[in-house]
Amino acid sequence: MAFNTDISSTLESSRNSLRRIARHDDTEFSKQSILNDMEKFVKTVTSMDETVLVPSRLMDLPQEGDDDPFSLYAMLNDLKTELLWSTGEEERVERGRRVSDVSDTESEVSSAAGDSGIEGEDERESAARAAAACRRHLRGLRRSLQQLTAAAATLTRHYQAEVGAPV
Repeated sequence: MAFNTDISSTLESSRNSLRRIARHDDTEFSKQSILNDMEKFVKTVTSMDETVLVPSRLMDLPQEGDDDPFSLYAMLNDLKTELLWSTGEEERVERGRRVSDVSDTESEVSSAAGDSGIEGEDERESAARAAAACRRHLRGLRRSLQQLTAAAATLTRHYQAEVGAPV
């Protein structure tokens, strides 16, 4: 029963950390923490949302790459909402096609944690492979969050320049 209590307290601690991020409370995360990157992303997107008072003006900004500024703005806000409040059970639509929330990443992790086909493999080896896969995916998530944070900051600056606000 102690195992269930430990999981419950860990989950509650994680929920409290995410709530703190959502409320913009001061946090105590390491600069290398995924939670620090999540906090920066949420704060930057919130600042972008507060700065862009008329989102339709983003349609007048020059398009860079595949996404127009308005689509980028909407996508960043959607990701922030999904990061903070999503249950992970629903499917979402990306560019007109249905995408399941069960990703290749989850398949890889479950494969790493599952039966390797090697007889006699113990739980520690399986857990070590799952932990390595988790670390690899966390590094990728950190890079993605950092790129998305930079995109939100850039979009905010471009909007401010377009409307003549101080940058």
